[in-house]
Amino acid sequence: MNLLSLVFAVIGTITTLVHYTNHAISMGVFSFILLLASFVLGTVGMKKQEKNGGVQTEVFNSAMLGHGISSVVLIVCGIMCLIANIR
Repeated sequence: MNLLSLVFAVIGTITTLVHYTNHAISMGVFSFILLLASFVLGTVGMKKQEKNGGVQTEVFNSAMLGHGISSVVLIVCGIMCLIANIR
């Protein structure tokens, strides 16, 4: 499930870039769903790691990467979407 969070974040970021190039609403919705799922899966993965002795930060942690990537992309792209639709 941790790696799935990272995969969803990468695919969501790619579909977001495609959405910005062709302005297809379906791609925007699809990328939002992927990034939101990545955020939730990353949060769940880190909660499970916390129960097992702490979140692993010294090794490759796909849950933390997926959670971080998706949250940054959601925030930045959400602001860009608001700016584009207000104009």
